[in-house]
Amino acid sequence: MGHVPTPPPSLEEAMGREMAMSEARSCFGCHSTNSLEGSTLRLEQLVEGVTCEACHGPGEKHVEAMRKGEFGSKQIFNPAKLNTDGVSDFCGTCHRTWEQVALMNIRGVFNVRFQPYRLANSKCYDSDDKRISCIACHDPHEPRKHDSAFYDSKCAACHAKNSSAAVAGSAPGNARAARLCPTGKANCVSCHMPQYEIPGSHLKFSDHHIRIVKPGDQYPN
Repeated sequence: MGHVPTPPPSLEEAMGREMAMSEARSCFGCHSTNSLEGSTLRLEQLVEGVTCEACHGPGEKHVEAMRKGEFGSKQIFNPAKLNTDGVSDFCGTCHRTWEQVALMNIRGVFNVRFQPYRLANSKCYDSDDKRISCIACHDPHEPRKHDSAFYDSKCAACHAKNSSAAVAGSAPGNARAARLCPTGKANCVSCHMPQYEIPGSHLKFSDHHIRIVKPGDQYPN
């Protein structure tokens, strides 16, 4: 995915590019759990998919603490305690951070699948306001919601009729409210987070660069 869908000029190029071992390790690191020890790939201990320990770290000490009744020291990492930038960088470990995409110079529609990068480009993005963090809209413990109406309440956390509702959950000193959309009141993301298809992917990604999209607007890098 992400390769230009044109006939390759030679048989050698048709085989694709050679992947470095560091890239292979990254693949396993994001699409499996417990497959890496530092920079060493350990396939014999790999757990398929993204499980609890992929985000919360090894659970052995946590289980032991709970068995002992040491509930004040959970011995587990909780990403929910991070600020918005911290959550973005944490999720960006697999979904790519803003810095990674900028340094790799991935331009055009090919970067639409790197949500932390796209979200940080939004005018409303604030590194301390948890209403705009990844987990404000997506609960990692539940399947992703595909119904655009589900996200209306998330948008209303900032775009509300009264300021007291709008600032709920915002950081101290960062109590800001945004105007309501004058055009529509439902299915906000269908307009303000349009979907784009990456050539050759056969599926569409919601652009997390939240904005007012006008007819004929070009994809913003």
